[in-house]
Amino acid sequence: MGTGANRNSATLIKDTFKEAIDNLAKDYKGSSLTDIFITVDTESGEVAFYDDEENKIAEIVIFDWVNKVAELNDETIASVLRKVTEELDEEDIFSSLDLFKPFSVNYADDSFVVKEELLLISEDSIVKIDNDLMEKFDREFDQFLEKLLKE
Repeated sequence: MGTGANRNSATLIKDTFKEAIDNLAKDYKGSSLTDIFITVDTESGEVAFYDDEENKIAEIVIFDWVNKVAELNDETIASVLRKVTEELDEEDIFSSLDLFKPFSVNYADDSFVVKEELLLISEDSIVKIDNDLMEKFDREFDQFLEKLLKE
């Protein structure tokens, strides 16, 4: 299996992942989205995306992956899925979702047992405004108001 085949697979998976995210953004059935699960069937080549209520939200058959049980180990699959997931994260694609943090994207088996966590978006990824900075703004604003009122 050449790297071309893998790149092609990654693109197909990425497009399907985007479709999954679109579907979730429009029509998520649960109350708070904390996980997306990705399962791979190396016999049928099916890559499926599920929400945390185990509803299938998108799927694709990667023909390069059909009957590749021997070549496609979890490590190989996880590395392709991680690359795709990280690219989507860099494109800020998950921001369209109403996420409940910590949110994770997981490569899982067909019983939704996590084999590998591909991405974790936790509270820490939110920029916290420094308190000192806020105090400085307050002071400057007070001084500005005082000056304005004097005039």
